[in-house]
Amino acid sequence: MDKVLVLNSDYTPLNVTSVRKGFVLVIKGKAEVLKQDAEKLSSSVTDYVKPLIIRLLSYVRFKTRGVRLNRKRIYKRDNNQCVYCGSEKNLTIDHIIPRSRGGKNTWTNLVTCCSYCNLKKANKTPEEANMKMRYRVYEPTVFSSIISSDVEGLWKDFKESFV
Repeated sequence: MDKVLVLNSDYTPLNVTSVRKGFVLVIKGKAEVLKQDAEKLSSSVTDYVKPLIIRLLSYVRFKTRGVRLNRKRIYKRDNNQCVYCGSEKNLTIDHIIPRSRGGKNTWTNLVTCCSYCNLKKANKTPEEANMKMRYRVYEPTVFSSIISSDVEGLWKDFKESFV
């Protein structure tokens, strides 16, 4: 795993960062290791623990920004399949509420769609075109498998350790 889960001092999730940046935070005394990998980080002088989850020692105020929207992540969220028919060929991006009707470029309005279904839907909503979506679209978080499946599993294990 090449990712480290960074928690704020009150144990709220803050970020996912590289092992290098996480290790630097620990060495500088700005964070403590809550969970470490069995594998070690080796230098010519000594071996160091490889962090998996770290907690910052001082509280950091932050604004939640969400995951940036891009084509690759929309395809990954929708499993590279059309949300209407399940096809994996000639995929495009479709607006659930068309842009001409005020639809925005947001996680909950953009879906993966094959070109056939996109032409069939045209400038209509799915209800008007009599097309049913196979599942409900969602906005992923930093801990979703879209970003890193390793971090998602690590975060679930960490939450369950408190239950």
